[in-house]
Amino acid sequence: MRGERERGAVLYAAAALLVAGGATWWFLSAPPDRGNDEVEAWRAAVERELPDSDTQADASTMTLQAGVDQSFETSVETGEYQVSLICRGGPESFVRVSLSQTGRDSGLGLRCSEDRAPDSFKVGLGDAMRLHVVVGDVGPVVFRYSLQRVVS
Repeated sequence: MRGERERGAVLYAAAALLVAGGATWWFLSAPPDRGNDEVEAWRAAVERELPDSDTQADASTMTLQAGVDQSFETSVETGEYQVSLICRGGPESFVRVSLSQTGRDSGLGLRCSEDRAPDSFKVGLGDAMRLHVVVGDVGPVVFRYSLQRVVS
């Protein structure tokens, strides 16, 4: 009877050691986490570089993880609009932005790791603006866009 208890205790101890080792491996192998302070600094930077205005038709700021596909859509009146884009993130981070509703076009690549001014371009829109953003393999990134009607 005593031998069974000792074997049981050894099995329980071995199981506990295995669980502790697995938990240690799990936490040590996790990718480094970007602190909230860093992400908040990126958010403040993109909102400072591309501020809200009274004349904008739409704008949005979003934190996106690595490898994420995100679509933005807003209803607009037919006309010419200026689209402005900016992102911030860690080293080697980038996003690819397209206006394609279906399929994949090559889009515009933006490096998020550089302190660049917003990229802007004009487009003619019918009833909606559809913006598709794909984040590269490094994240998170903070992405912001602004849509403003061009007055002739």
